[in-house]
Amino acid sequence: MSDKSEDLNKNLAEFRKRVPHAPSDTFCLLPWVHLSTRPNGHMRVCCTANASSVGATNDKEHGGEVGVLKNADGKPANLNHTDLMSSWNNDYMKNVRMQMLNNKKPPSCIKCYNEEDAGHMSKRFWETEYWSRRVDMEQIIDETSDEGEIPPKIRYLDLRLGSKCNLKCIMCSPHDSSMWVKDWLKLHPTIENESLKETMQWGNKGQIDGASYNWHKKNEAFWEQLYEQIPHMKQLYFAGGEATIIEEHYTLLEEVVRRGYAPQIELRYNSNGLEMPQRLFDLWKLFKRVRFHYSVDSIGEMNDYIRFPSTWQHTVDMFHVLDNTGPNVEVTVACAVQALNIYYLPDFVKWKIEQNFKKINLWPLGAGMINYHFVYHPPHLNVKVLPNWFKQMCAAKFDTFIEWLEDNWEKCDGVTESQTSKDEWLHAAYGVRRLKGMISFMNSGDWSRERMPEFIEYIEKMDAIRDTNFRDVFPEMAPLLDWTPEAGDDWDGEFDDRLLKELEDSGFHVNSQELDIDAEDN
Repeated sequence: MSDKSEDLNKNLAEFRKRVPHAPSDTFCLLPWVHLSTRPNGHMRVCCTANASSVGATNDKEHGGEVGVLKNADGKPANLNHTDLMSSWNNDYMKNVRMQMLNNKKPPSCIKCYNEEDAGHMSKRFWETEYWSRRVDMEQIIDETSDEGEIPPKIRYLDLRLGSKCNLKCIMCSPHDSSMWVKDWLKLHPTIENESLKETMQWGNKGQIDGASYNWHKKNEAFWEQLYEQIPHMKQLYFAGGEATIIEEHYTLLEEVVRRGYAPQIELRYNSNGLEMPQRLFDLWKLFKRVRFHYSVDSIGEMNDYIRFPSTWQHTVDMFHVLDNTGPNVEVTVACAVQALNIYYLPDFVKWKIEQNFKKINLWPLGAGMINYHFVYHPPHLNVKVLPNWFKQMCAAKFDTFIEWLEDNWEKCDGVTESQTSKDEWLHAAYGVRRLKGMISFMNSGDWSRERMPEFIEYIEKMDAIRDTNFRDVFPEMAPLLDWTPEAGDDWDGEFDDRLLKELEDSGFHVNSQELDIDAEDN
């Protein structure tokens, strides 16, 4: 049996163990409990569904906007000109449900199935397990008609209230961050690679098929229907733009409190944590639970480069603010795994577990380390773009780090306090297994010949626009900017001097001079 078949069988067994009453092996609960929005008002099956069409080229195997709900006329269901509930049982959603019940794989969900095939634990896994404990899954399936229609009860809503943001992350775009607009106006006209130009398009400044980033300010029907759904709601999820600086986010929370439903609803965020006013913490106290996923992707100036123009000092300061939030607030690190940081993930994980945080990613969350998700767009920053020699270098570093982890597993946050055994820790789905799954996923496709030219042009042009220096910030990755398709594909087994010294020091070591926060600031 091949390694891939073994991984697939293990994942299916894991899925059946975690969700024993799932009606099929392709089943996901989200189409029965959830809707997701885009900042421009497009509706989606879930927040990662539109990643299912991303590949080695821009050819779309399943059509242009996979995962975006379509109306009967084939145009996207968009909240600028439609209401919330008409999307709940439109033909697109009904078809997704029926495909899953018939053990088929909907095109909008290929991203998750592909991750599972590569040995990675997908969003489908953890969301289905999570929601199967909070809703009556058998009843929900029984209520599904032969056409895939279900009662109008949304339990979990993903809200992207426009693109207003205070960062312009390297993997983002003006589709999701208003801060990106000025950089995009400088970047796009200068792009030479046709595929990169297509990837970085922002057609009609996002206003296509009636879309706009102010949909939430002018759709009264949406808000009326949302408030009608609040009695059924179990989770409100906010993501980018940046919800903490968007007024309508606060208005919604205050209205939920006024109507008396806050004690039954949990809030969930993916947030850069840059601005968190006291008003936010005061509102959080009134809700059942808050799950805050802090978007941090690396350490020191590497994180500053990726989540531009953040500063590491402020990022660390906010770690400590979040570590001292109320008892109903759960905090995890949401690391967007991509070409720029996969090599440095061991450094980040080790830094995190050596901070001795009180509540951030306590066991079993991320096995006491951090949580991860893959970047699919832009595709030239997906981990599959890396040439084989660099992937080999990443795998070697992960192997060294996993050896260190297995000797130091009790340092993972919450492991000792919960009396977790080493065997439990070793077999945790979101610990070492997930680290190995990341390498497996990275190696499951080679996009280098198609996408590395895009990567190189993109990084060089963004450095010029932002006055950053990729080669200085990521010295181990600097040779990538000199890559050509004719270059050798095998790693020579040599690390650069900086990493070699780190490995010699203690088997694995973080550069403390670069990362430590001045004691006077603590």
